[in-house]
Amino acid sequence: MFWRRTLSVVILVPLVLLVIYYGGWLFLILISAAVLMMQVEYCKLSQHFSQKLNPIVPAALTVGFCLLAYFLDSPTDNPQTSIYMFGFLLVVFIYAFASSIYKGEVTGELLTVTLKLTGILTIGWAFGYHCILLRQIDNIGRRIVFLLIGTIWCSDTAAYLIGKAVGKHKLSTPISPRKTIEGTIAGFVVGTLVSIVYCTFLLKETISLTNAAFIGLLLSVLGQLGDLSVSLMKRTAGVKDSGDFIPGHGGFLDRCDSLIFTAPFLYYYLALH
Repeated sequence: MFWRRTLSVVILVPLVLLVIYYGGWLFLILISAAVLMMQVEYCKLSQHFSQKLNPIVPAALTVGFCLLAYFLDSPTDNPQTSIYMFGFLLVVFIYAFASSIYKGEVTGELLTVTLKLTGILTIGWAFGYHCILLRQIDNIGRRIVFLLIGTIWCSDTAAYLIGKAVGKHKLSTPISPRKTIEGTIAGFVVGTLVSIVYCTFLLKETISLTNAAFIGLLLSVLGQLGDLSVSLMKRTAGVKDSGDFIPGHGGFLDRCDSLIFTAPFLYYYLALH
């Protein structure tokens, strides 16, 4: 297991970093592929709720958010973009309800609608749409995405290592029983420090020291919230991992869960400052 995890990291991490560096259509393909696989895994999880979701339309709508982010101006640059976004959201809601109404069944259909909307909006809008918007930010998009994943990865790693080494007080949540208070605090501290150091050297003209500290702390907190949210889905479904596509690391949902809430937070925080 250790060697499978290590090999996956050695192969995938440099590839992901290289795609982020170059951006453009390569980054669009990377994020679109990620949300596509995440949606397929999510639909498979739905089977454990006695609700079988066909992933074809949800996956297409999920990728649609990525295409909107890539080909349209950002909402902060062109307010008209919001009209297209709200129109696309309307399509998503119409699909979620109309497909269940068309079946002509009642039992369990409200749960089906909820599952569809949750998967499409969290994976497509929260994660995919905002990751691409962040990379599209003029001049600093590359550094912003590196700030996001660097802070999250370091925070998660610190939480895991410190929690495993000295963690004695459980977080008292059945959703993720291995998490400890010591590890969680360590993740917050390390994430904040990483953000401060990174912004000091690479984004000092854009992000102040105070904002860097606040961003690091909130990214660490929201990253763990995203991790626990996906853990909630998996616990409810009674599975350990969302998939097995990445050897030793589970599925794409397992690897990208920390970005579900952090990507939109970072984008809108930067847009307001």
